[in-house]
Order: sequence, then C-alpha cells, then structure tokens
Amino acid sequence: MRDNNNDERREYRRNRRVRNQILAYLLLVILVGLVTVPLYMGARALVHEIASNNKVPEISEVSDDDADSVSDDLPDTISSPDAALSISEDTPVKEEVTADPVDEDIRAAIDSMSTEQKTAALFMVSPETMTGVDIASRAGDGTKAAIEKYAVGAIVYDKKNVLDEAQFKDMVDKTGEMYAEAYVSGNDLRYLIKAVKEDGTYTALSAASGKTAPQNGSALASSGDSSAAYQAFLDTGSLLNEYKIDLDLAPVCDLASESSYVKDEAFGSDPDAAALLAASAVSALSDQRIMSCASTYPGQGELTAAPAGATESAKSFDDLKEAEMKPFASCIEKGVPFVMVGALTVSGNDEADAPAYISEKMISYLKNDMGFKGVVITDDLSVISQGAEFDQGEAALRAINAGADMIYVSAGFEDTYNAVLKAVKD
Repeated sequence: MRDNNNDERREYRRNRRVRNQILAYLLLVILVGLVTVPLYMGARALVHEIASNNKVPEISEVSDDDADSVSDDLPDTISSPDAALSISEDTPVKEEVTADPVDEDIRAAIDSMSTEQKTAALFMVSPETMTGVDIASRAGDGTKAAIEKYAVGAIVYDKKNVLDEAQFKDMVDKTGEMYAEAYVSGNDLRYLIKAVKEDGTYTALSAASGKTAPQNGSALASSGDSSAAYQAFLDTGSLLNEYKIDLDLAPVCDLASESSYVKDEAFGSDPDAAALLAASAVSALSDQRIMSCASTYPGQGELTAAPAGATESAKSFDDLKEAEMKPFASCIEKGVPFVMVGALTVSGNDEADAPAYISEKMISYLKNDMGFKGVVITDDLSVISQGAEFDQGEAALRAINAGADMIYVSAGFEDTYNAVLKAVKD
C-alpha cells in the first residue's frame, strides 16, 4: 500500500510539473508575440535575453527576425519563464544534454495548439463569463460551444454554481468530458483545471455534501495547532476529490486583525504562526493531490474591505517583507503551485501607483528573491482593475508583461482574451 501511495504521489508531482511547464512555455509564446507591441518593453527585454542565452524551446510563433537567434536546445526543466533567465552566460550554447521526454512531449503539445488556443490557455474564468449566462448550473450545449471556441486553462466555480451534490458533480464531470473530447484526443497533456475556493469559511461543497465544514483560518489560528490545520485541509482535499476538483484557491496567507475583511479566512495576525498554519494547509492539499493557491500576495490583510481596484497599503515594501510575506515564503518552501497576486500598491516599490499584479518589481521579487517557481495568477481582474486608467484587456497585457503567468477573470473574458490575442497577432 505504501509503494502504491508513493507511486501516486510521484505521478501527481509529475503531472503538476507538466502543467506548470505548459503554462511557462505558453507565456513565452505570448511574450514573443508581444515583441512587436511598443508599450511592452519588458516583454522585449525578456525575449532578447532568452534568445541571447540560446535556451528557449522552439516555438512556431517566433517571428522571422528572431528565428535565427532561437535555439532548438531545450533545458531539462523549466518550471517558470524566469528559469530560462537563470542560465549563466558562460553556459556553452551547444553543450549536448539528454532530453527530458516530458519536455519533448510538452513541445509537441504546444506545437499542436493554435495561437488562439495558446492565448486562451492563459486564462482562468468563471463559467458565466465563458458561456454568457447569468448563473451556470449545468454543462449543456452552451458550455460545449464555449469550450470548443475557447481552450481556457481553468474554470473556477462559485457557490452560486452549486445547487446540490449530484448537480455539481454532473456539471464538473460533463465540463471535463467536453474539454477532453475537444482537445485531449491523442494529446493527454492538455488538461482543464477545475477550481473552487473551499477553506472552512467558503463552504459551498461541504454544505452540498451535507458535511460539517472543517475549521476556518480564524479558528485554526486561535488553536495555534498546525496538526489541526493539516487535518482540516486534508479533509477539504478529500472532499474536493469527490467532486473532481483540481485546485483550491486557498490558503489565505494575509495577516489579519479583527477589522480585516479576511479575518475569518486568515490564520491570524502573527506572521510566524500564520506561516506555520499556511504551510500545513499546502502540505495537506498536496497529500490529497489537490493543487493550492496562496493568496493574496504581497499580503493585504490590513484592508478592512475587499479591494475593488488598486488600494494603497499603509506599509512599506520593507515592512511587508518583514511580516506579511512570511506565510507566502512558507508556502513556497512547501511547493505551493499557485500564488495569487492582488491590487495592493506599496510605497518604496519604485513603481508609483502600480498595483502588485502589474508591478514588475513585486512579481520579480516573488519569483527571484522568494524563489517561487510555480504559476503566478492575478486576482480577479474584473474586480481589481476597476477604476484603473486602462481597460481590462490592457490590465491583462500589463500583468503578463510584469510577469504574471495566468489571468483570472470572472467577467468580460471575451474582450480581455481578444485584447491579448490581438497584441500577439499584430
């Protein structure tokens, strides 16, 4: 039995690595496409450095001008676009390496995708914004048509989508089957991630199953018991498996006082205690083969209301590094595969009024200084880009340019997708 469990864990970790690599390569494709867009100087710099290092996988979307500078060589592993940048300039360009068969499979999978499919795969969306209905409670012809048109990377479900246990299981099952029928035949690396937020405070699936919800973050913080946190998220992961959910948008890593808008979800206000509990949550979900997402970087528990647009922090960048970022660091150490970036603006970040999700410095610090090699996903752009001087499509482009790997939108998906696609094709 133990050998079987070990085999399952290895397979889970392999699959997670593959998904992260696919997103990384897709982002490189999009960035290469953005080379021709004058606004996105960061994208140009990234592509130039990758080409100079001669270590980017062959991509069909590379322009003719860049083609001669891009090598067919493929690094053994790339878990994020930044990994391509970490290669030393002294590395011999023509050094013979043993190809990783997983990487070769990924290259084949990417090559088989159209530009439209590659662009859509960078998005996590609500079923409503993809299908155009007010509330999605079943996967019917509208869902099938939307999936065939948009090969999105992930769908995130909300409590309004859950009427009862049988209904939601059927909805998730059929959505996955529709995606498989459209894209997976002969290419088993293509995969639709199904996501929810279930953390003891958000308890739609527990309620639908008639189960008592595990303790929420506040209760776990009061006990201070990391084993209790592990058990709570182990139970949550078991529940998500029953519904064939792949990703839990948890744990909340914000440090929260009694006045915080996330006081129920967060693991209290003590950075060290919260870091320990958040790490336990990530470990537990991973042990249940459920991906986790640490949110909301760089830590916005000081806010008393959920941000609807860019919101200024009362703390400096250095203050956040000393306290708010500790739970994120502990999750990274445990291998959290996703980190969600919000709209907090931070003084001392050298980018005046730039909220975190479009701040190259903030995302670079997460990837390079904190060592995060997974998927950086924005918080819901439909909410956090409100009041900005640019529209949601440009918000997505700025986020990609700043280093985000995936874009979350619960509304306005088609226009946002078209803005990214146009930038790639122009």
